[in-house]
Amino acid sequence: MVQVYLSGPIIHEGLRKDDFYKSVIEHLEKRGIDVFAPQFMASTDAKHIYERDVEQVKKSDLLVAEVSSPSLGVGMELMLAIELGKPVLIFRHRESERLSRMVFGATGKVLFEYSTLGEVEDMLSQIRIEELTLHQCTQCDSHVAEVQSRGYRCVFCGSIN
Repeated sequence: MVQVYLSGPIIHEGLRKDDFYKSVIEHLEKRGIDVFAPQFMASTDAKHIYERDVEQVKKSDLLVAEVSSPSLGVGMELMLAIELGKPVLIFRHRESERLSRMVFGATGKVLFEYSTLGEVEDMLSQIRIEELTLHQCTQCDSHVAEVQSRGYRCVFCGSIN
């Protein structure tokens, strides 16, 4: 079974995207994908949270992140997943503030912009999560692709490389 780590701001109530988190969890679980979502776990001490979340990122096959609002924890989770060579699907609301250049410049990820949760669900529906791997697209900035019999299909632009 595929394991997904769901990353997004938690601490600051105004930055949380609970509707996004719930929508992604529901969509992926309907597809038989297991989602670890720390956003809905009971609060505990900082050391436990750090150890638990690092372990869960390590166990996961990929990371899905909502980055419309800045969060140091999300940045740490993104970096860990990228350093571990896990595909990272990043979602950012079109009307959000500027995104860190570190995130824009990172390899191992694909960045999707959305206006509605329906768009997020549509984007996820078009991705064969079970077939994801790291592969730089020659047509766009994506570093995430689906493995196919005839090569790699970019999850962002759909080109076959």
